[in-house]
Amino acid sequence: MIPSLLITLLAVSAATSGDQSTWTDLGGGHPGNLGVPQLVVTGDAEPGAPISLELTGAKPLAPAFLVVGLTEVQQPLLGGLLIPSPTFILQPKRVDPSGNLTWLTHWPATAPSAIDLYYQYWVLDPSASQGATASNGMKSSPSPAPEAGTLPTAWINGTDCATEANTQVHKYNDDFYIIRQSVCTNFEAPFLYLIFGEDRALLLDSGANGQVGLTSVITGLVATWAADHGKVNYPLTVAHTHGHGDHTTGDSNFQGLPNTTVVGTNANQVQSFFGFTNWPEQLLTYDLGNRIIDLIPTPGHEDAHLVFYDRRTDNMMTGDTLYPGRIYIFSTLSQGTWPVFQASMQRLADFTMERDVNWLLGAHIEMTTTPGVDYAFGASSHPNEHVLQLEPKHIVELNSAAQAMGSNPKKEVHADFIIFPSN
Repeated sequence: MIPSLLITLLAVSAATSGDQSTWTDLGGGHPGNLGVPQLVVTGDAEPGAPISLELTGAKPLAPAFLVVGLTEVQQPLLGGLLIPSPTFILQPKRVDPSGNLTWLTHWPATAPSAIDLYYQYWVLDPSASQGATASNGMKSSPSPAPEAGTLPTAWINGTDCATEANTQVHKYNDDFYIIRQSVCTNFEAPFLYLIFGEDRALLLDSGANGQVGLTSVITGLVATWAADHGKVNYPLTVAHTHGHGDHTTGDSNFQGLPNTTVVGTNANQVQSFFGFTNWPEQLLTYDLGNRIIDLIPTPGHEDAHLVFYDRRTDNMMTGDTLYPGRIYIFSTLSQGTWPVFQASMQRLADFTMERDVNWLLGAHIEMTTTPGVDYAFGASSHPNEHVLQLEPKHIVELNSAAQAMGSNPKKEVHADFIIFPSN
């Protein structure tokens, strides 16, 4: 049995939001006749998250000891190198006949303040120079707390087109901007997201038909940020939550601009640009430079739909997959998009359960402040508009409702969104 104090120590590294980048391979290891055993740790270092410590290439059926330490010692031992300063050594587990050993566990729900921890397996192996082999060392480090930001109490909503600006730019924080296109320029009034990393900026969606001055607003924000950070020829990637026209019409204004790449909008173009080889099950990341964006395929509303998760803020940009409005799933039966949508919602729910998601930021607002009441399609103004942000619980709610419908999709009104299938 693992000592309860060790469980607490293991949880220490999980006291703050984490991701797989918190695991560092420290190398080292000492070989036997099968080579150096390899330790790989997967999972998120956060309370309640599943963790897998997998040892491969060890002597079959040999006893293996997991050494856990609070500090790194790098001390010679039995011809190898002891990585952790041993705080605890677990009772040995037996390697299986294939030379593998997997320990599946979960971080405890509560833990003290976060620190680094170090791990290494030692395996009794007579073929090794001094009777034991050692795996590489692994280090778990807590991820930093998510970057804070603010959201406005209200957005431009088309109630006074004589004075309302064509766009509203909101600085969530210094490196994350939300831009809304006015209802007065297009009834869809989409939201766009501009995120800055060390190496490039990422714009999610380019606006709807009738967008007035939106491109110059975006390029101005990029130029200002780049100048403030001493960046020259700073690149911008224009990507999309999906390929519908209210999110892509502005592409032509960005194409041909210096240091600007516009990602294609169909499924093949999206997969090719980001490197998907197993769409839509595969999850990938896009690095802006010291800023990782997770890409979660969510076809259903549209074939190439992606949800983007920013690890720096823990914000999830959900496009038309989930927002305070009508969640359209087109051709649910005639083209079989309903089971595709259900699978996407399960994939998104699974991802969300493994992350400390902050806000869900969608592409539209179509709900009023009255629960379950939306605006008429094509409404030219949005008085008493619902807030933009939703919460992770809304993904659970949407997924549960979609799965409960089975193979019979139907319109279903919820307080903050409406499931809206069409055949």
